[in-house]
Amino acid sequence: MPSNPTISATRLLHFDAAHRVMEHESKCKNLHGHRYVVEATFDASKLDKLGRVIDFGVITTLLGGWIDAHWDHNTILFDADKALGHVIEEQTGQSVFYLPYNPTAENIAHYLMTQVCPDIFKDYEAVCRNIIVHETPNCYATISR
Repeated sequence: MPSNPTISATRLLHFDAAHRVMEHESKCKNLHGHRYVVEATFDASKLDKLGRVIDFGVITTLLGGWIDAHWDHNTILFDADKALGHVIEEQTGQSVFYLPYNPTAENIAHYLMTQVCPDIFKDYEAVCRNIIVHETPNCYATISR
């Protein structure tokens, strides 16, 4: 007997942020910025009454809003990099976002999948199943459930 096909909905979200990768063997150890693109894919066991997995606007409001509030035009650092973070905070007045690990594309995707999405989408039937974080147009990391 054939299984039911999975229908998913994906929303692209963009943000600009600075980061550095501590102990990187090349120039990524320096503070620099990217135009990140996040592809967030959701699926649900059934479509809603309008025929959607989830309203794209809900993804934009919740996940896009979280990204805008915490990461857009900000600096994302490893929490072991607080010496740099404190300089940035003191000199610019902005608050730095600290991850519990180096802010690589892989770790940013992991953080969104495991920490952010389960919390902000807890009241929805749709579940985030895939996050892709494009650090550059030709470099990206993927995490899936």
